[in-house]
Amino acid sequence: MQYSGNNSDGNLKLRGKTAIDAEHKNIPMEDEKRVTNKISDMYGIDSDEAKDIHRDYHLNRIVVLLLDRAKKHGMTEAMFIDRIKSFDMIRYAHSVSQGELMEIAAVDVLYRELCSMDNNSLEDRYINFYG
Repeated sequence: MQYSGNNSDGNLKLRGKTAIDAEHKNIPMEDEKRVTNKISDMYGIDSDEAKDIHRDYHLNRIVVLLLDRAKKHGMTEAMFIDRIKSFDMIRYAHSVSQGELMEIAAVDVLYRELCSMDNNSLEDRYINFYG
């Protein structure tokens, strides 16, 4: 775990990803917006920067979950990276950070996009071969 000094009641204060993970423990989706405010307070930054940090936190988690699922279904990391370049993953991460979309739902939608790229490339290959 990451710690940063002592707080006023003698306990060690969490920082970084560990602190944001702790803020996300067992919260309902509707409370995602409150996490942004806690990030702002935690780091002493304005709300715009806190929104960016919160969005990037979810972006990282979405990429990790999506890559893990893709690898389990036989996709290489290089292929994964090449394919997600065209995805608007920041939009999904923003929606998650605002409590508009569950993280796993974003992963499901993006995984379907990955799979549809596979299906399209197979169809194109057959069309090109027989066309």
